[in-house]
Amino acid sequence: MRYSRHIIEKFLKFVVIGALVGIVFSIIFIVLPAAALLFLLNTLDVGWNLQWVPSAPVLMTLGAIGGGVFSAVLFIKDRYIPYVEEVPDFEADAEEPGADPYDRE
Repeated sequence: MRYSRHIIEKFLKFVVIGALVGIVFSIIFIVLPAAALLFLLNTLDVGWNLQWVPSAPVLMTLGAIGGGVFSAVLFIKDRYIPYVEEVPDFEADAEEPGADPYDRE
């Protein structure tokens, strides 16, 4: 199956945006709390060995990979299973005679 250039560009755009969102997500929810924990443990002079904690670039790379993969999966899913929501038709009710609340006759 051959995809058009437009679809491939759109897919790559989604993956890049997903990777950037993954980096931001990993900084806010993983790197900063881990840094606060390390700072707190060093301030209180707790002798715990935290060599298992990965460095910030590793966590950001994992966030970028996770965000890119997640956005790629969502792009592929939306391509084959589009999101469709059933919305009631409110205009059909308004077309009935006497349905206008401002009608004073």
